[in-house]
Amino acid sequence: MIAEFGHFALILILALGTCQAVLFCPALFRASYRALGPTPAMAPAIANGSLPDGMTGTTGPAETSGFGVWPLPFAMCVLAIIAEAALIHSFIVSDFTLPVVAGYSHSSTPLIYRIGAAFIPDSGAMLFWVATTTLATLLFALQSVARGVTEQDRVALGILGIVVALLVAATIIDADPFMRSGMAPLDGSGLDPELQDIAGMIRGPILYAGLAGLSVIFAVTFAALPGAKLDRAWSEQLRPWAMVSWTFLGGAIAISAYRAYTEQAWGNWWYWDTSENALLLPWLLTTAFVHCRAVLEKTDTLKPWTALLALSAFGAGWFGTFLVRSDLLGPLPTALLSSGDSVALLVGFCVLFAGAYFMFWRCAGGMIDNKDFSLISRESGMFLNSVMLSVAAATVLIGTIYPLFLRWFDGDIITVGPPFFVQALIPIGLPLLFLMGFAPTLRWRNDEAWQIGRRMKLAAMMSLIVILFVWMRFINASPLPLLGIGLAAWVFTAALGDLWERLWRQPDHGEGKYRNLQLLGPRYLSMTFAHIGIAILIAGGSASAIWEQQISLSARTGQSIQIGPYNLQYEGVALLPGENFATRKATFIVYRNAQPVAELFPEVRYYPIRGIETKEADIWHGRDGDLHVSVGERAEDGGRVVTVRFLPMMPWVWGGMLLMLIGGAISICTRIVLRYKKNGVPAS
Repeated sequence: MIAEFGHFALILILALGTCQAVLFCPALFRASYRALGPTPAMAPAIANGSLPDGMTGTTGPAETSGFGVWPLPFAMCVLAIIAEAALIHSFIVSDFTLPVVAGYSHSSTPLIYRIGAAFIPDSGAMLFWVATTTLATLLFALQSVARGVTEQDRVALGILGIVVALLVAATIIDADPFMRSGMAPLDGSGLDPELQDIAGMIRGPILYAGLAGLSVIFAVTFAALPGAKLDRAWSEQLRPWAMVSWTFLGGAIAISAYRAYTEQAWGNWWYWDTSENALLLPWLLTTAFVHCRAVLEKTDTLKPWTALLALSAFGAGWFGTFLVRSDLLGPLPTALLSSGDSVALLVGFCVLFAGAYFMFWRCAGGMIDNKDFSLISRESGMFLNSVMLSVAAATVLIGTIYPLFLRWFDGDIITVGPPFFVQALIPIGLPLLFLMGFAPTLRWRNDEAWQIGRRMKLAAMMSLIVILFVWMRFINASPLPLLGIGLAAWVFTAALGDLWERLWRQPDHGEGKYRNLQLLGPRYLSMTFAHIGIAILIAGGSASAIWEQQISLSARTGQSIQIGPYNLQYEGVALLPGENFATRKATFIVYRNAQPVAELFPEVRYYPIRGIETKEADIWHGRDGDLHVSVGERAEDGGRVVTVRFLPMMPWVWGGMLLMLIGGAISICTRIVLRYKKNGVPAS
């Protein structure tokens, strides 16, 4: 019966989303009418003056009360929570009359994984996307009430109602989570072993939270197009949504990378498959949007380009979700293969974004202004930065969908792997990193080349010194990792140098350096953390590529393995029971300078419910780098197949990702604190 309540709540959300769209259709229609002009059928009415007042193109003042704005979003959000709770309850009690529960759970599955399984299948993931989108709609409605509701806000809420309705319709049509089967099995199939991981379970919810934020950016931008109202107020309104979306999407990417590194037992952290590229596409475009939004807020320029990025970021997230949820592309991990074609999700994408891009095409001319800026300026640097990020996103998209087009045209089935993406993105990534070093030091509107050269002296010298040092130590190293390390030093030194300049060379207003730190504002600190994080990530990844060591051998009990500065002693394998698996757990004692520093326990697990065997690597995060150890079957000589990899500076990759996320969190949290404390410190 609980499942029926969830199903009824889902239907009510569809009805309320449609009602919200219809309720605000007059405002949406007026805005479209003003942008597209009257049709020939309206000409007599215009001539006679009989056109309704609501279509005359006038806009009213902002409402002082937003009572009519928030009730529908609030009701949808409550219903979405009820539906989500009903699905989670079905997994907890193992209601195998629901095919989604029978296909992804088992009576022996641990409780934490049963709860997490509610977000993994297509139906569960889509339901959570609906829930986060309704929550974002409610938060936007409350933000509009706090700012004073305008007609543009009402149009945006109408568009959000359309988005919610389309998502709910796709959920019900493609993969209804509450559909019951006529005959329930005695037990379920169990959760795929690849997904029995806490990080993997929270990756999906974090991703959909980011996409929910992008839906608000999309709706507000769509609403602003007809009147070309992409002004500083629009940019200010979207600032928190942009940072929240960017941070959540970055968190999903970091979790996906670390999970691949730890769970797949391969030792790599990005494989360029469809599920990973679907994360990368919206993040790249959101990063470009964050930069251009800042330019628009500061100088009121780049309006058409910023609007296009705002629309495309959400479009990339929606289309990427369709690619992952459909079975059009392969190969995908077995755990991510969809049971359906997600036709309704694709139709919704086509309908929504065809309208959005048509409106942009008709309205882009009205957003062009006569304001300009110098070629040597921060605006130019950030614009070029956004263009290269967009080209990188287009490259990833082409590489992802190329096998699909090839299959359609001549029937060949191919896969596009890491070599293509690496070779295609290097010519984009290297100039992007080079420009990133200039970002903190460039001045708005106009700057002088000689002054930029003076500011960048330290960064240039440091990057050259680092490249020469690494090259002399590793004369045969590939030039690309050397360039990566050098550019990482360039970005890192430029960011720290500019921070030093602002903290210790600016007047302290008589209140000490802490006051200078406050005056920098959350946006500057967020940018600095993000740039330093990228520099550390690139340095760690490049160093690991140069200095990586790998050993594969047949090991016997008591045998020692020397790799890098570490010595591993193999202690043998023990057969042990798990919660819902049996495991062959190996033991390794890690020594450094003849002193034990850690114990590692890589495993080979067998899940009898699914009949699947998995390898679980174990990793030691040392100060010199990562030791990545995995074990396999017995070798022909009676030993155990052991693979050990030493990846120097690999912790830098995870530290860089963490710093980037901290940068986003600083921007979000600081603005919230400053908004409510009203202490006079600027938020920019």
